[in-house]
Amino acid sequence: MQNNRNPGLFAVAIGTALAVLFALLGFTRILEGRLSFGLAAICVIVATLLYIFYSRGNAVTRTGYAALVLVLGVGLIIPILMVDQQQAQADQTAATYDKTLHRGAALFGQYCATCHGFQGQGIAGPKLNNNPDLNKFTDDDITRIISAGIPGDPAKPTVLAMPAWSVRYGGSLTDDDIHYLLAFIRSSDKAYLKTQGLPSTNGFGYVLGSLTNPTQIAQFNSQLKTGSKPAANQFTDMSGQKAITIPIENSTTNPSGFDFTPPNIIVKVGTTVTWENKTAQPHNVFPRQGSTPPDATFKSPPLIAAETGTFVFTFTKTGEYPYYCAIHPAMVAWITVVA
Repeated sequence: MQNNRNPGLFAVAIGTALAVLFALLGFTRILEGRLSFGLAAICVIVATLLYIFYSRGNAVTRTGYAALVLVLGVGLIIPILMVDQQQAQADQTAATYDKTLHRGAALFGQYCATCHGFQGQGIAGPKLNNNPDLNKFTDDDITRIISAGIPGDPAKPTVLAMPAWSVRYGGSLTDDDIHYLLAFIRSSDKAYLKTQGLPSTNGFGYVLGSLTNPTQIAQFNSQLKTGSKPAANQFTDMSGQKAITIPIENSTTNPSGFDFTPPNIIVKVGTTVTWENKTAQPHNVFPRQGSTPPDATFKSPPLIAAETGTFVFTFTKTGEYPYYCAIHPAMVAWITVVA
C-alpha cells in the first residue's frame, strides 16, 4: 500500500526542532547570538522549502525546488558566517587591547605612579589621566618622552626632570613596555579612542587591581582622600617655639618606610618650620589631595634631596594644613596653625 504522507512534514519537524535548539544555544550564549539565530532561521526556511518540494509530484518541479533550497541555504549561511567571523576578529582585537591596558597599568603602578599618582592625577609630575595638554601630543611625542626622559635644569644637562625609561638609554623598559604605557595613557583620551576605533576603556581603572605590594595599595588608598584630622592626643604642641625642625626619617611603623617626626604639630602664626631629609630617598611636602590650605603657597619643590635636602616655610595664616609626601603617599601629616 502506497504511503501518500508528505515527507516534507518530517523535514518541518526536524527543522523546527533544530531551530529551537539553535535559539536556545544563542540564549544561553553557548553559541554567538547572531550565528545561532541565523542558523535557526535557515533551519526553518529549508524545512519549509522541503515541505513545498515534496508537495509537488512533478520530478522537474522537485529538482527546481531542490536547487532553490541549495541556493538559499548557501546564500543565507555565507553572510552569517562572514558577519560572525568579523565579530570574532573584533572581539579578539578588543581582548588584545584590554590585555595591553592591563600590562600598561601594572607598569604604570610600578614605575610612574610615584610622580604622577596612581590615578594619573599628577603629583610631582604632571597629570596624565585625560590631560588636555597631553592629549595634543602625538604618539611619537609621548613615546619619545617616556623613552628618553625630559631635560631639567639647562645648567645641568645630565640631570633630567624625568628619567629616560628605555633600555636604549639605560632605563628599565623595553620597546614593548613603552608601547603598553603609551596605550595605557592614551586610553584616558576619549576623542583619541573614538578616532582609533578602540573600546572606550580608561586603563587607569585597572591600576589598583595590578598592585600586589601592601605598601603600594596603602599609598593608592591614601591618594584617594585627604583624610580626617587626627585626634587631639596625636598632636605635639610646639606653639611655644618660633623655629621648628621636622626631620624626615626612616620608619618601621609607616608602610612607606619613612615618616615625618613628629607628623602632627600645633604652631603659632609666624612660626618657621624646616623639613630636613635624613633618608637616602628624595621626598617632598605637598598639601594633601583634596585639601585647600589657608596659604596656597604652602608647597615644597617636587624633590627634597636625599640626606641633605631641606624645605623651609613660614606660616603667616591660621588654619589647618594637612600634608603628605607625594613620592611616598603613606607619609601623611598635619599642622594646625593658631593665632
